[in-house]
Amino acid sequence: MKKNKEIWIAAAVIVFVVIAAYFFVRSRRSGAVTLGVIAGTTGQYAAAGEGYMQGFNLAMGQWNQSHAQKFSAIVEDDGFDAQKGVTAYEKLKSVDRVDAYAILSSFTIDAVYDQLHAEGKPVALGFEQTRPAENDNIFQVLPAALPVETALGQKVNQLGYKHPVAAVSNNTEVYQNFYAGFQNGFGSNVPKFEMGDDVGQIRSQALAIVSAKPDVVAIFMAPQDGALLAQEIIRITVSSKRPYFVFDQSLQSGLDNYQKVFGAAISSLNGSLVAMSQNNFTPQFTTAFQAKYGEAPVYGSDMGYNSFLLLAETYHADPQAWIANMKTANFTGADGNVSFDSAGLRVPNVFFAKLENGSVVQ
Repeated sequence: MKKNKEIWIAAAVIVFVVIAAYFFVRSRRSGAVTLGVIAGTTGQYAAAGEGYMQGFNLAMGQWNQSHAQKFSAIVEDDGFDAQKGVTAYEKLKSVDRVDAYAILSSFTIDAVYDQLHAEGKPVALGFEQTRPAENDNIFQVLPAALPVETALGQKVNQLGYKHPVAAVSNNTEVYQNFYAGFQNGFGSNVPKFEMGDDVGQIRSQALAIVSAKPDVVAIFMAPQDGALLAQEIIRITVSSKRPYFVFDQSLQSGLDNYQKVFGAAISSLNGSLVAMSQNNFTPQFTTAFQAKYGEAPVYGSDMGYNSFLLLAETYHADPQAWIANMKTANFTGADGNVSFDSAGLRVPNVFFAKLENGSVVQ
């Protein structure tokens, strides 16, 4: 009886493999190019991940309605977690055998960077990667952050502040790189306060920062932690001696975290400086997004839209030719012209905004 059961199980497995192979080959024969998408729609950056997918799906729908070459997508959620990102990538590579990748998270791109290089397929990246950008197969659709961080440091210097400090997450090198750009822009040493992921230490970290008597606190941290730290600094200082808060453009991806932590007290951050990249949504993108989703474009939607268009506009059956096309890409995306420097970074147009009642305004 046991032997018969084993035979039936083996037969079932064979049938499953044959059926799976049939549909895999059939999908390939249909002519659709398969894109592997890794976007965190859970975790503390979930709002950005959800917006990313809205933009990506909008672009893919528009393209498939008006072009002979069709695209399909297999989507994995990494929750902005490196290990989940590795698992998602291995599935897309080995099981789904996708033709190219669209990856949103810095955590995932860092974790699978070497494997992506070895595989040699095109990659449209949303957020920053930790390693310095190279002339390779990875193209970042978010305008490069380093010039933004440098400009933020320069701005703080120009405003006359003399004693800035930086609160920097030590959980990822991306934030360390942001700090380095800020310090370079300021032009002299900026004391760095390393921030771990233990929220129980927020008060002691805030006390250490306040004890340094800074006139500026630059925050390069995950939104939830950054919000808790800023809130604690405000609690233990009187308004007349409160340091000026400055943020970079990554604040937008987690602005809802600041709103939840501060609640009605979000106005205590009014006037805080935010360094941004000037890439406003185009009227065409805004109209199309509203028509599809019934709301104005949200943060991250431009990255998803641009990621799809970058891969679709430059497509070639040969991966190396596809990558070569991406190097010379020049098209109008969700937020204006999209093109890249020699290292595959989109060049930013820096501007400054301020926080007002929980919103970033110019």
